[in-house]
Amino acid sequence: MLRLTTTPLLLVGVTLGACQPQTNAVRITPSASAPQPDLGCDPTSAPPREPFERSPGGVPEVTADWVARHHCQLRVVDVREATELGDTLLPFAEHVPLDRVADEAAAWDPAEPIVFVCRSGRRSARATRLLEDMGYARVASMTGGFLMWAATGHPVDHGPTFGRAEPSTRGDEPHDGPLDQAEIEAHLGDPRQVRWVKAAALLMQGTESCVDGRDRRPVVGTPGGDAGELLLALAALEATRGQPIDAAEVTRLLDAYLTAFGRFYMHTDERALEFLRDDPRFAEAIADRGIDGVLRHPPRALEPLLLEELTRPDHVGCGHLRLVLSHPQQYAVRPELTRALLRAVLRRLWQGAAIDLVILEGEHHEGAVVEIRLDREIHAFTRIPTFAPRLDDRELFISHPEVSAWLRSVNAAFLFEVDPWLREHPEARGELLRRLDEMAASQLEATLGHLAQSLPVYVAHVSEDAVRVQSVR
Repeated sequence: MLRLTTTPLLLVGVTLGACQPQTNAVRITPSASAPQPDLGCDPTSAPPREPFERSPGGVPEVTADWVARHHCQLRVVDVREATELGDTLLPFAEHVPLDRVADEAAAWDPAEPIVFVCRSGRRSARATRLLEDMGYARVASMTGGFLMWAATGHPVDHGPTFGRAEPSTRGDEPHDGPLDQAEIEAHLGDPRQVRWVKAAALLMQGTESCVDGRDRRPVVGTPGGDAGELLLALAALEATRGQPIDAAEVTRLLDAYLTAFGRFYMHTDERALEFLRDDPRFAEAIADRGIDGVLRHPPRALEPLLLEELTRPDHVGCGHLRLVLSHPQQYAVRPELTRALLRAVLRRLWQGAAIDLVILEGEHHEGAVVEIRLDREIHAFTRIPTFAPRLDDRELFISHPEVSAWLRSVNAAFLFEVDPWLREHPEARGELLRRLDEMAASQLEATLGHLAQSLPVYVAHVSEDAVRVQSVR
């Protein structure tokens, strides 16, 4: 379930993935002058039937050598961004950027063996988990990605026209400053950058969300994703009840959330996890399982250490959650409550719950805050416009205040269903909603102050056939 907030100057982002001007899948094929290398694959042999073996991180994986032997019996999909491809490609791969995989996979055969490839194996693992969630049984990630493919001596295409992105409309120089109104208008007015989603679909299918512009998937976002919004709800519940929520109750409410909505999103990033490489206590596990494997499936003996380390502010990779933990008075959230929720999420992840823990890559390049106004009441059947937050080499924070208000009312209804104190005090409903809105506005103002204070702010009034952008700051 997605959570958004109602303050006018939100940092809530629609992290739709780095959508380039081209949004359709591109079949990567060699140029006429480039001979197709012979990798020893016999297309007449039966495709492999054995299930793909899972890595210590829990993701089905195959090696580069295995792909080289069986590629003609598989669908091999490169999920890198078009700008990353350059002239370094697997000769037989199909290019579908990660943020388009779910849409394109709807036309694929669920029984067909599918192997995903990216630069190092991280995004391909995310694509693999996504398709498993969609019911695809024979899907895997290629271990080590393109880097491993090239390092082990397998052939690489160097043709001149493979899956290239369209040229940037802003020239060849990087865009270093804030994004101006003309750029925002051009971006939001491009029909290829908008995806309309019914509000009801956000409740059960759109949990993968955060404001972080590096998350490349087409989802509506909120600071901290589900983790940030559930933490907000718990803090508002504490304030309404006038008493703290202990760790056991936090876990119970998280379990109720998972039962009600199916999935739970939280993210971290590469930089926050670098300590694992330098800490000798984790050296053996890292060598055996890698950082992803240790994070998602740690040895039992290391779980207490990880719970301690991953709840330290400098090891929390979500900027919003790190700020909440580092500035408890400013955010009106007890540090003990934040740590209790983080620990509960990690424990449930390690026990196999539907926790979507995403590791984001790269640096931040946000250039503006954009508020999407629908100027109408939101209902379950309302169509919501979601926009790609990336303009070439820059990113946006995008917010939907009306959607935020509607989803927050759903949050409050959920708490009244699962919390015994609220059921005994129905008169507290209005108080809880008031506190939710007030705390959300205060927290978003704080997050804007920390992360986007110098960025311009725009309001975009969006209808089915028009976008009108105004400069606010």
